[in-house]
Amino acid sequence: MVDELRFGFIGAGEIALQTARALADADRARLVAVTDADPDLARDLAGRHGAEAVDSTDELVARDDVDAIYVAVPHFLHGVMALTAARAGKHVLLEKPTGTSAEDAERTLRAVRECGVTLSVPFVLRYSAVWRKTREIVADGHLGELQGIRVVYTGQKPESYWQGGYSGRSKSDWRTRLLQAGGGVLIMNVVHDIDAVRWATGMEAERVFAEYGTFNTAVEVEDYVGVVIRYRGGAVGVIDAASNVPGGTGPAGGSGPRIVGTEGQLVLDGGRLLFYTARGALGVAAGRWGEVAAPQDRNARTLLVEDYARALLAGQEPPIPDDAGLEALKVVSAAYQSRRVGRPVRIEELFQKPVMAPRKTVG
Repeated sequence: MVDELRFGFIGAGEIALQTARALADADRARLVAVTDADPDLARDLAGRHGAEAVDSTDELVARDDVDAIYVAVPHFLHGVMALTAARAGKHVLLEKPTGTSAEDAERTLRAVRECGVTLSVPFVLRYSAVWRKTREIVADGHLGELQGIRVVYTGQKPESYWQGGYSGRSKSDWRTRLLQAGGGVLIMNVVHDIDAVRWATGMEAERVFAEYGTFNTAVEVEDYVGVVIRYRGGAVGVIDAASNVPGGTGPAGGSGPRIVGTEGQLVLDGGRLLFYTARGALGVAAGRWGEVAAPQDRNARTLLVEDYARALLAGQEPPIPDDAGLEALKVVSAAYQSRRVGRPVRIEELFQKPVMAPRKTVG
């Protein structure tokens, strides 16, 4: 009986470096082999973790000592690499986004399912203590009926980011190109928040309207976007996101996601969870703001990898279901389409054929 999940990595850039560190700290998981278009990056990452660098994707996925493939490559290659791994009988942990559009993500998901293996997305916010506590507070009804969601992302990415990410580890300009990246700040960064809101609140987007532009960056993708979302049941969501504004988040760190209900509010302020309650709850007096404890005792990515490995070793579905990436991309794709057509776009308009039913069993 195998007592650890053995990983192969396709891609050895900066996000792969973070995942490899998390994997090294996780129980019942081990990095076995790495490949990258840049052999030096593969050798570097493999050497840091006692793994083997291999020359090609085909060689990696053919290995008998690899159970799951982690894919961290430019967005436009996500589907191709995921399907290569799935056709070799390997489970797939696919970095966000799962495609450059919702249609792209659906095609990948459908093809992977047909291979009889699982797919999951490392949406790490689900493993942060503040988001987990938020989900619990919402489920317990302390906010009452949900009315509104606000997500703010205000960054100031350096010019070097567009040629090699924050670390400069992997040199490439794919982030600057619309067809290769799929979009800018919305698909690159805020997709994490879109998933976290859906997971914590259970709300499904119904209609999306967006405006965006490219103001401060010499790229083909948006660097500022405003999105309004109507959720089923009537709640309204607002996304205000920028990847390059003077001053970035500012000295106060900006404003975190805010969830508003008929009985209270939550503000996720970095690692703090601020709570207003109209009736009194969780140690906070009625009509007052207070802070709810949500200590983060371990790295969120480590917790995610550990949970993923535990589930697959037990023959269970991954904790983050295979359609999570698709659901987040529906909002992103609807926002981009809305800007193109100049009107609100309903989620159901994205597909000319019925959207896939939820997965029921492991193939």
